[in-house]
Amino acid sequence: MPASQVPASKGRILVCNCFKTMALDDTAQALGERLAAPVCSQLCRDEINVFETALEGDGPLTVACTQEAPLFREIAEEAGTEDRTRFVNIRETAGWTTDAVDPTPKILALLKDADNASAARPTPVKTIASDGLCLVYGAGQAALDAALALEDSLSVTLVLTSSDDVVLPSVLPFPIFRGKIKTLKGSLGAFDVVLNGYAPMLPSSRRTPEFLMPRDGAKSSCALVVDLSGEIASITAPQKRDGYLRADPADPLAVARILRDAGDLVGEFEKPLYVAYDADICAHSHAGKTGCSNCLDACPAGAIQSTGEKVAIDAGICGGCGSCAASCPTGAINYQYPHREDLLGRVQGLLIGYQEVGGSAPVLLVHDSDHGADVIGALARFSDGLPGNVLPMGIHAVTGFGH
Repeated sequence: MPASQVPASKGRILVCNCFKTMALDDTAQALGERLAAPVCSQLCRDEINVFETALEGDGPLTVACTQEAPLFREIAEEAGTEDRTRFVNIRETAGWTTDAVDPTPKILALLKDADNASAARPTPVKTIASDGLCLVYGAGQAALDAALALEDSLSVTLVLTSSDDVVLPSVLPFPIFRGKIKTLKGSLGAFDVVLNGYAPMLPSSRRTPEFLMPRDGAKSSCALVVDLSGEIASITAPQKRDGYLRADPADPLAVARILRDAGDLVGEFEKPLYVAYDADICAHSHAGKTGCSNCLDACPAGAIQSTGEKVAIDAGICGGCGSCAASCPTGAINYQYPHREDLLGRVQGLLIGYQEVGGSAPVLLVHDSDHGADVIGALARFSDGLPGNVLPMGIHAVTGFGH
């Protein structure tokens, strides 16, 4: 395939056939002048000098490998070029397949999609501040051990649902209470909690914790919540709520994972504003009559509330599923992670890019970036891989697709 068939693209590319497990000679020929070096076989090992030399060039550099991206990033950081180095997976998505078709059109389309994704307009963000005030909520010694593990990095308060097996240390660096969460609202940096059966522990507790007279309706606030109760989550869509970390106390690996993540949730963070809202064209209500409640019904996280005539979207709670925008009949809620125009540009770029270099009968496979990538990787490693005409496109949430 002559290089003249390849649409104009940005930057240089390094490709590796991963110890000759992929046939990339035609791909290299098609890339033409955009190829930063001849096809490698061991770019992450014996040929790492090829990558180091490519970093010395001008403009952005795309490495067609994601498995060894941490190694390449470390080298790029040392060279001061990490801001113009990016990585694209062509192995599991295109090269590792039993389909007998030439993978070149698909690989070129995926590389073009990476160009389009990097050129998309940035999504607006909001700054979230977390002071590290952490509520650890759970039962017995497991909750106490978790609170002790977090004490060095966070300001911990421990609320126990039960305390039968607790062995108190001689030095207790945080307050302990007894209680049950009645309601929990908010997100990272701004949680509000109401506890029933709330009672502080007596400092004279000896064999087991002893508590003062309990009371209901106690209110408090915190920046993050570590829930090891093993009970039903206290909030909607807990897996998408920033600052709420939950694990089964009987799963030590899961507990260790959330304790590691919780320790990092101190300081200022930027969160994408996944959707934009135009109240002027909202059809929620007019003159006291409800017209549309699609977004309220569709939001799994409870991030949208009615204010009467209009709606309000809590950006701290919103997890970016896009269901509201997909179901909005007027376009009052507009998904912007990515912006609709940029998303359509990626779709067109994939399909047109694939066909321009000889691909036929393209099938677009849209998937959630994290989960979908894992499934595609498993298909490539343990099964036949994706067919040569199936073009995967990872996005934050497929539920953002609508009419």
